[in-house]
Order: sequence, then structure tokens, then C-alpha cells
Amino acid sequence: MTNLTALKKPSQKQKKLNSRKIIAIVLAIGIFFRFYNLEQKVYWYDETMTSLRISGYTSTELVNEVYNGEVISVGNLLQNYQYPNDTKNLNNSIQALAAHPEHSPLYYIMARFWLQGLGNSIFNIRLLSALISLLTFPAIYWLCLELFNSKLISWVAVSLIAISPFHVLYAQEAREYSLWTVSILLSSAALLWAIRKKTILHWITYGITVSFGLYTHPFSAFVFVGHGIYVLVSENLRFNKTFRNYVFASLLGILLFLPWLLVVIANFSNLVENTEHVNLVRKGFLPLFWGQNLSRIFIDVNQGFSPFSPLHYLSAFLAGYALYFLCKTAPKAGLFIITLIGVIGIALIAPDIILSGRRSSIARYAFPCYLGIQIAVSYLLTKKLTKIDGDIKVLKKWRYIVIALIWSGILSCTVSSQIPTWWSKSASKTRHNPEVARIINQSQNPLVISDIRPGELLGLTHLLQNTVNLQLVSSVNIPEITSDFQQVFIYRPSDQLLEKLQTQYHVEKNQSWLWKLNRNKREEGS
Repeated sequence: MTNLTALKKPSQKQKKLNSRKIIAIVLAIGIFFRFYNLEQKVYWYDETMTSLRISGYTSTELVNEVYNGEVISVGNLLQNYQYPNDTKNLNNSIQALAAHPEHSPLYYIMARFWLQGLGNSIFNIRLLSALISLLTFPAIYWLCLELFNSKLISWVAVSLIAISPFHVLYAQEAREYSLWTVSILLSSAALLWAIRKKTILHWITYGITVSFGLYTHPFSAFVFVGHGIYVLVSENLRFNKTFRNYVFASLLGILLFLPWLLVVIANFSNLVENTEHVNLVRKGFLPLFWGQNLSRIFIDVNQGFSPFSPLHYLSAFLAGYALYFLCKTAPKAGLFIITLIGVIGIALIAPDIILSGRRSSIARYAFPCYLGIQIAVSYLLTKKLTKIDGDIKVLKKWRYIVIALIWSGILSCTVSSQIPTWWSKSASKTRHNPEVARIINQSQNPLVISDIRPGELLGLTHLLQNTVNLQLVSSVNIPEITSDFQQVFIYRPSDQLLEKLQTQYHVEKNQSWLWKLNRNKREEGS
């Protein structure tokens, strides 16, 4: 009877083999979703701003050159203002970025060279982000290895990141967030590595990662402040050699970042103006946004922020318990994760509470927080599933939780991969564009008139055929409409433009964001 039981019960070796198979399958699925339907998602406002700066232009320059009432084809507009070309060089791109110092330049410069090598397309620019996102896997593996000295915990963390719908979404964005994720993980691992090795070469390596992080995203500064707090507290608040080495390495990183730091200082007024929107009075209860964003790192079916959604509370409970368990059973690793989360968390939340802003409701600003939580959850799951003397019923419950997390991630990625607009694309700026583009593309020889701001106009143009013609104007001017076009549409006009056109032409609403114009002028009194 004992031998029969032993045969039925899987050996430790068999369990390890099964775990490796599951991890390999999950990793393969996560990689697949990062490259699936790359070009099918709408190219939204922020991505068009990426392309505009890569091409060497600012929004002001685009308005001055194109919003003049002259007809321009979609193909010419995209070629000149959305992709690198001979008109503007790298220096122009750097100048365009200098006008927006809230964005660090590294990703944009990489993207310009990338497109110059591979060719211009939405697929190619998003391919860069997807490829960069693959570096997240070795980076988080290394960080977890430094934190816990456990390969299994490292692989569990890789698996969670692989199928996290939040990370998959931003791996397909023509923006700097996959690169920022990699820089956060690399710098964090490099810090722990330098503390462990204690050599000047390792501290120099950390200093280089500090510079890398700052050139990737300005919020990396909060990550490095968190690193400093961790070093100081773990050294019992003593300004010893380890802390002095941290200060030296950080100063090295800042010194390497100095060229762009001087640009930021010189254009600080632009930075303040360009980020003013985060100070707008928020709509809705702030903790609901936090719960909604937190739940999206585990499951994302485009859920709203209803206070009755169980996903918010389940995710918050899992994250809270994981952090508690980590701090209780591995206090030094817990300190590192708390400082990684806490500094940027306070920097985002405190101004919102005091000034009623909305910066902490913007999910992409909190990448360090989500990475810390996912690492804590990885540690929790691994420890619970490998507890030798644990209750079999409790063990089964944790297995169900792991299965639920895996399937929720896969389901989320599957659903979002089929839908061109998603929460990350800002529904208010993109939700009707696919239908608008379909109507215009099916029309014969159409003309599209608009005075909408460049980012929202450019988002539509990436869905239009290159032969479609545009007539872009300021709201104070009524365009002279020629008889060269069979159908004339008006896309998201301002109230002023629509009112002026209606005084001269018959205009009827075609769709939520689209009006159709009859070129026959209104007769007096009609």
C-alpha cells in the first residue's frame, strides 16, 4: 500500500519539471501577445506626439505649416510629420524634445534611428517597444535573484510579468514605458549587486544605470531616492562606506545626465506648462482609480472604476497581503520593495490629496509601484506553494490562486488584442476613430476639414488611406472649398468652426465625430 501511494504521488523532480513546463508555456504566451496585432491597435494621441518629435517637429510648427487652409494628402502629412525624413535631422528632433522636457530623450532618439534603419510604419515603431519589453524578463529575473537568491522566485516573477495585461499593453505602445520598466529593474538589481560585491567597478555600473534611467524617464529620480533611503536604513542610518559609495555612484549618474539636465533647466517653464493637465481637478473618487489601476496588472477586461467591482478589492487584498508577508518573512527585501513603491507613491498621491489633482490616477506614472507589488506577489506565491509542512487544503487554495492569475492574464491579453481601442489609448480621444476612418475610406475622392489639435487629428490619419485629402484650418477661418472633391467631411470641428460653416453650407451630422457638408451654399433666408 505504501509503495502504491509513493507511485501515485509525484516526486520532487517531477514537480520541478512540471513547474518548468508551466513557466515556459506562460512565458511563450506572454511573448506571443507582445507581438500579436501590433499594427491593429489605434495609434493614439501620445503615440502621434512620439512620431511628431521623432520627425523633428513640434505641434506649433505643424500648426503653422499645415493649418493654413491648403489641401494636403494624408500620405504627405504622415511622411513629413510622423516619420524621419530629409527635411529634419537628428538635431531638429532633439530641439523638438527640448520643447517638451517632461520627456527624457533616450527612447525617442533610439526610435528615430530604428525607423531610419527599418522603414516607416506603425508596426516597425511598435516593434521597437515590443523587443525592448523582452529585456524585462532577464532584468526582473536578476533583480529577484539579488533580492531572494532563489531561481524559482525569479522565474515566477518572470511569468507574472509575461502575462500581465498592463505590461503587454505598454509593450505595444510607441512610447518609452517598456524602456523605463527595463531601466527600473536594471538599476535596482545593479544597486543590490554593488552592495553585495562592494567593488568600485560595481558601483560605477550602478551609476551608469542611474544615468540610463534618467535619460529614459524623469520619474526615475524617485526610484533612485528610494534606493538611497533603502541603503541608509539598511545600514542603520550610518553614513558608512556603502552609503558613500551610493552617493558617489548617484553623482556619477547625474553627471552623465548633466547635458539633458541643463536642457530641462533652460526649458523649465515649458515643463510646467506641458504638465499642467495633471493639476486639473479630478473627476471621481481617487482610491477607486488606484484600485482600478492596480487590478489591471493582474486582470484587464477594460473594467470601469465602479465601487462595486470585486476586482479592485481582490487585487488590493492580494497586493497588501503580499507586501505584509514579504516584510514579515524577508524584512530586508521587504524594505527594498517598500522604498521602491513608497517614494514615487507618495510623490504622486500627496499633491493630489493636497491640491485635488489627478496624477496618481494615471496608471503609467506608477510603473515602479506595480513592479514592486508583482515582485512581492511572486515571493508570496512561491513560498506558499513550496511550503513543505503546509496544510494540503491551504496549498490547494494557493494553487487555485495561481491558476486564476494565469488564466486572468491570458484572458485579458486575448480580449484586448482583438479590440483596436482600449483604456490605455484614451477612449475620449480615440473611441470613434475606427468607424470615422471606415466611412471616409469608403467614400469616393473625399476631403476632410478639421481644426482639431494636431495629436487628435494625426491619430485619425494613421487609419486613413494615403490618398485621402485634408484641409486643416484654425477655427477663426472658413476654408474655401473647391469642387474637386465628391464628398466633404468635417472631423471634430470646434463650435466656432461648425457654426461658421453652417452659416454658408448645409451641414448634417454623419457620426458622433463626423459631419457631412454639402458644397451648395445656403441661399439667403434658407
